[in-house]
Amino acid sequence: MAQTRQAGDSTVTAENPITELLAAPIGPDWTIEGLAEQLLRTIASQPKEETKELFLDAAAATDRQSQRVLRPLLACLATKSAAEAGTHPNLYEGQLSFKRMGPEGPVWISGEFENKPGSVRVTFQRSSSPPEVSEKRKSASGHVSAGKMN
Repeated sequence: MAQTRQAGDSTVTAENPITELLAAPIGPDWTIEGLAEQLLRTIASQPKEETKELFLDAAAATDRQSQRVLRPLLACLATKSAAEAGTHPNLYEGQLSFKRMGPEGPVWISGEFENKPGSVRVTFQRSSSPPEVSEKRKSASGHVSAGKMN
């Protein structure tokens, strides 16, 4: 079991399954696509009552493996999310959205990421209900309009 890396830093604790997954030993046949799917399965498998926002910032990661794989992992997730939504990927920042099977049926994983030199971070949320139409519209367009959404 992973241990807390820095006291008081919620982004690098054993309570964050993303941190544990990225720091775990990688097998000889690993791929970035396989790691991305494993990460999504890990988030989807979280118990409903433990649903919380999962955050990872490369600046807070203390192990070298996590720091090395995070940027390619985010690019892969952006590509997967865009493919599932039928849009063009933005590898450097934006919204992520996935539907995966959890222990009690389908779950939706949404996220927001930044993947630029000096600023590498991602936030995920897991939900047992689909995102609202306005969220889908936001993801498809890549931005939110300044006006009201009807």
